[in-house]
Amino acid sequence: SSVFSAGASGQTDVAALLEPGLRAIAVQVDQTSGVGTLINVGDRVDLVLGITGADKFPLVTIDPTTEQLTGVSGYNTTTTKLILQNMQVIGTLVPPVDTTAGGSGTSSGPALTGAQQLVILAVTAQQAEVIKFAQIDGLITLVLRSPADFRDANGNPVTPEGDQTSGVVLRTLIEQYGVLPPSVIEATDLPGR
Repeated sequence: SSVFSAGASGQTDVAALLEPGLRAIAVQVDQTSGVGTLINVGDRVDLVLGITGADKFPLVTIDPTTEQLTGVSGYNTTTTKLILQNMQVIGTLVPPVDTTAGGSGTSSGPALTGAQQLVILAVTAQQAEVIKFAQIDGLITLVLRSPADFRDANGNPVTPEGDQTSGVVLRTLIEQYGVLPPSVIEATDLPGR
């Protein structure tokens, strides 16, 4: 990690630290999407993608007579999925602390400040394309991996198998996790009726 730290601070050529076939890509996160901006050089992270919006997943009906398409509104379009796993962090950049008269400049410990962090990841070409799409059309969260995932019982390095996840939509939360869907309540005796 000291070699990567030197590279992240501009003292070493970061590109020279990449394994053959890997590329470096930057992902901007904040305290809620980047583990409190506590991701460090040498860590391993997974990427969770969230996408929402009817423009991303349009739902339409087709009139059987006219074959005209009509948009359907009022449905939940949010979906999340862990899409990339086991990416190594090769650099991090955090904006400098504001020490001007208006800024605090010091802290007695972790604080929720909305701070941003730029995380530099070593990725394959395919992963770079996935990340770029996610940056344009989705919401990215980096999930920090345990270092124990990469060591066997004797302390030897291992590469963990990827976890198979189902992804989550509203239906998943209702059927598998017991989230209650909203109930429709008919309003009666309204003024003006």
